Amino acid sequence: MAGKEYLVLSAVGDDRPGLVERISTMIHVSGANLEDSRMAILGGEFALILLISGTADALAAVERSGPAVAEELDLRLSFKPTARKVTTPDYLPYRLKVSGIDRPGIVARVSGVLAKRSINVAAFDSRLTYAPLSGTPLFQLHARLQVPSQVALASLRSDVGGLCEEENLDFQLESDDSD
Repeated sequence: MAGKEYLVLSAVGDDRPGLVERISTMIHVSGANLEDSRMAILGGEFALILLISGTADALAAVERSGPAVAEELDLRLSFKPTARKVTTPDYLPYRLKVSGIDRPGIVARVSGVLAKRSINVAAFDSRLTYAPLSGTPLFQLHARLQVPSQVALASLRSDVGGLCEEENLDFQLESDDSD
């Protein structure tokens, strides 16, 4: 599409059925396209972030529709113009999984190891579940990483492994062929 532009829409509000339908309809009716999305229920809140594409006029129509839809759905909506990032990747795609008994600081410590090596977190998901019989809180982290090609993978594995050993966590670090 000639003149294609991009807009990020984020929204947060009380969870209930119909939110995704109403927001996606607003985008479609405005003549724009929903290209990429992440949606989740966090506590009792629904949260989403979307990448929308279209002409400048279509994106302006989405932004004009936003306040009425936000009021109708009792959501906080925000918009931010952006650009599709097109670069030749000089990184290796990896997946990281970490799990164990929950305690404060796991995300901060794991992300600290990654940041120290300038590893970009392309996607991140964490959740708390409970062991069936004991009710023990169990932490799970799943991340898609962009590891710079100059990072020594053995050293990265050693650092993540050392952290997980200290925190009594299990981890897997493996190549991600889906990228």
